[in-house]
Amino acid sequence: MTHSRFAFTRSRSTAVHSGLTVAALIIALGAPAAVAAAQAVHPHSDILATAEMAALDAALAEGLDEVEVRVRPLDRRLKPAQCDVPLEIVRPHAGRVLGPVSYGVSCAGTVPWTLYLRADVSAAVELPVLRKPLPRGAIISEADLEVTRRRITQRAADLILDKELAVGMELTRPLPAGASLRYGQVDHPELVSRGQTVTLVAGGGGLEVRMQGKAMGSGAQGDRLVVTNLRSGRRVEGVILADGSVRIP
Repeated sequence: MTHSRFAFTRSRSTAVHSGLTVAALIIALGAPAAVAAAQAVHPHSDILATAEMAALDAALAEGLDEVEVRVRPLDRRLKPAQCDVPLEIVRPHAGRVLGPVSYGVSCAGTVPWTLYLRADVSAAVELPVLRKPLPRGAIISEADLEVTRRRITQRAADLILDKELAVGMELTRPLPAGASLRYGQVDHPELVSRGQTVTLVAGGGGLEVRMQGKAMGSGAQGDRLVVTNLRSGRRVEGVILADGSVRIP
């Protein structure tokens, strides 16, 4: 038996149909089979289109572009009654808009029924990737990166999409050429080592005082660090600045 195949793709301003296949899962049919058989059958194409549009709208609302939705056609033996009211969408797992997502299409009319369909949703994003393999501990330079367009099936919150945010970061693990970057794979490079002499910066509003101190630990930009003031012998805590100095309250 062959099934018709559906796919729906749209960016923020356009929508087109193509001949791609997608996944679907039928979980429940509310109306008894005998009642549904006695009625006119609701077009499967209308049910599919309702689920497709819901998945597209959800993804586009998240700011995603070039969204593609794929839904497997319903079993031809399934004959839901013709719905006499507009179809409604049921979201059993609200929140996720990419990857495998379940969408319910429901009829609350004279002969009620609900079908749950499995949709696969992807989107295109521009992101920086490595031009060449880099070892653990490498400091990423602008020359190490190129921006490319890729399709994603997960909305990874830690995926680095801005090239400028990757430059100057240190890899915490080796990565191959072509790898995208995640915040969990990079860290600010260590600027201060334990025992190092650092500049302490205090004051503000045009009046700054600088003095020498000894780092009691190691850290990167933005880390808090305990430093011993070499003049007074007091231990103070400050924040490591981009130039390696330590600002204290």
